[in-house]
Amino acid sequence: MGRGRGRSGALRLVMGLLIGLALVGGARAADQREFIHETQQSTTVAQQLTLIWWIPVEFWDLSLANNPSVPPQAIEEVRKVFGDYQVFGVLRATTGLQGLSNVATRADLVGNARLEIDGKVIAPLDGDKVPPGVQAMLGAMRPMLSGMLGQLGQSMELVVYPATVDGQRINDPRKPGAFQYGLYDQTFKWRLPLASLMPKKIDPKTKEEFPGNYDYNPYTGGRLSAK
Repeated sequence: MGRGRGRSGALRLVMGLLIGLALVGGARAADQREFIHETQQSTTVAQQLTLIWWIPVEFWDLSLANNPSVPPQAIEEVRKVFGDYQVFGVLRATTGLQGLSNVATRADLVGNARLEIDGKVIAPLDGDKVPPGVQAMLGAMRPMLSGMLGQLGQSMELVVYPATVDGQRINDPRKPGAFQYGLYDQTFKWRLPLASLMPKKIDPKTKEEFPGNYDYNPYTGGRLSAK
């Protein structure tokens, strides 16, 4: 009983902090912006916007780890809640001078979405299969999405997928790999690992700095070293 109350209290604390979460200044903010840039993809064709945002559990690390108001046990609780799941924010709408219109419904988005990893299609979880803790955290994300992305965040639907298959994590953002996400007539591809989660690399000869997922200097062909 006491343990259960502690877990719920940690979640409530994090959810309350998420409601007012804003990007902090300094290097950590740059890390988070780079991470969001790498995990979001979009295209606009004839004023029709299609947007995908992949939200693995590492998002919570970047959002909460350097916030002194969040105790370590609360961060660990969030990781436990999301450890077996990954979230995709999806949006399809028409853009115009007045903002977004003809925003696709959740049912239509899910029916026209396709997550594919190593040639295998990964199905989203039905609503009744999403654990209560994940549902609560997604509900807490709504104000944060609105604050970060405005009308885009308000209109985005959050769809939950498994993050593990047969006990193994799939599309790990820190390991080499690739996956794609199709929505209607658009397909978005990711190559892993994500540079924002890796230390920068440097060319020992030229002293040039490159993203962490580079192995060679693209200009000279020289092998890079971890910074």
